[in-house]
Amino acid sequence: MSHLEFAINRFGLGAPTNAPRPAQLPLPEPGTILALIGDSGAGKSLALEALARRRGATIAKPLTCQQLGRPVLDLFDPALPAARVLGLLAAAGLADATLWTRNANTLSQGERRRLELALALAGAVPESTLILDEFDAHLDFTTALALACSLRKLAFRQCLRLVVSTHRPELLPALGPGRVIEISSGQAQPRPELIVAKARDLLCEFSLQRGKLADYARFARWHYLGARRPGPVTDVFLALWQGRPAGIALFGYPHLFLSARNLVLPQRYSSQAVAQGGARLLNAEVRLLQRVVIEPRFRALGLASRLLAASAPQVGVPFIECLAEMGEFSGFLERAGFARRGRCKPSREAKRLQATLAQCKLEARSLMDAAKREALLAALPQNLRRRIKRQLLGLCRSRIETGKGNLRGSTRAPQSLLQSALMRLHCQPEYFLWERSRHEHA
Repeated sequence: MSHLEFAINRFGLGAPTNAPRPAQLPLPEPGTILALIGDSGAGKSLALEALARRRGATIAKPLTCQQLGRPVLDLFDPALPAARVLGLLAAAGLADATLWTRNANTLSQGERRRLELALALAGAVPESTLILDEFDAHLDFTTALALACSLRKLAFRQCLRLVVSTHRPELLPALGPGRVIEISSGQAQPRPELIVAKARDLLCEFSLQRGKLADYARFARWHYLGARRPGPVTDVFLALWQGRPAGIALFGYPHLFLSARNLVLPQRYSSQAVAQGGARLLNAEVRLLQRVVIEPRFRALGLASRLLAASAPQVGVPFIECLAEMGEFSGFLERAGFARRGRCKPSREAKRLQATLAQCKLEARSLMDAAKREALLAALPQNLRRRIKRQLLGLCRSRIETGKGNLRGSTRAPQSLLQSALMRLHCQPEYFLWERSRHEHA
């Protein structure tokens, strides 16, 4: 006797039946959200699966065990352009290079939800339908609230038809759905009274204030450059959520010599002018945006843009520069009022080192480990060995860093700085500029 026959005989059950008929759901308008509420087991998932089959919609699926054991970037289709993949991660709130090489199983629950969203977005086009079943599962209320606001902004910006389910009606004001449907016993019941006239905007609930350099310690672990201290800092601004720091922006003195600046700013700030007359005028009138870090659960809200837009005028200088690796993939700087003005060229020292390494048939990453580096250099002719060491020190002095004046006259660089310089040997960040005059006349 099978297990099925045993249960039918013991409990007097009828013959096996098909699954309950799922409730029929409408499609939301492009750029809006349809929210599905109801108790666990009410039939929300069945209704969403039926909608996906009927409309060819994409469902954001939970990560599988196999996916969890792989690096984040390896989960995306290799045929996708790498720039698009980074853009998808940024749109989902994962514009964090420290996460991209980590295995997915090391991410927090909130980060996993955002990764699932980014993977689903890979196949989405404007006006297509994207489904998120229990988007807030296993998330604390604040993280779920922030994600709900992020989804509303994402649906609008990318003109998506977003269908989400939740067992927490208290999140509806943050989702701002155009329609709300409750599933009960497999039946769909419209709930127009749950639609709010104005969606809850978390950005309006953050307060901004000046901070101190010591405040950066809380945020350093969330920046891809880690705890390494930024250059000379002049201004610090904080975004506060319920009185606690949730984001930080650091401004400081600019790099003395920068090729992109020579093409954009007035001649009095050029490398030639600095070399001839010193940096007094440059340091008085130009600042560098050194770091912007947002606590992970508040990313994709637009908090970084709001923090910068509010703080830049308070810095009190005509120009603020920013060199951003993510500038090509994320638009937060432009939404804050910065203009993209070009790309930084490799420094003269970087070009020289690249040419020498190519001559020696060496890869920059092969020099990362101090012991291996000495062994590789020992196998080279003495003139090449000395040239590489001299160029490595020059690279450390010239990399896009500030606060390294103590290296002038030195014959050695700290191992950590040397590793950073080698890792960033080929980087050509975007050059962004904020101009006070543009905003005063806007």
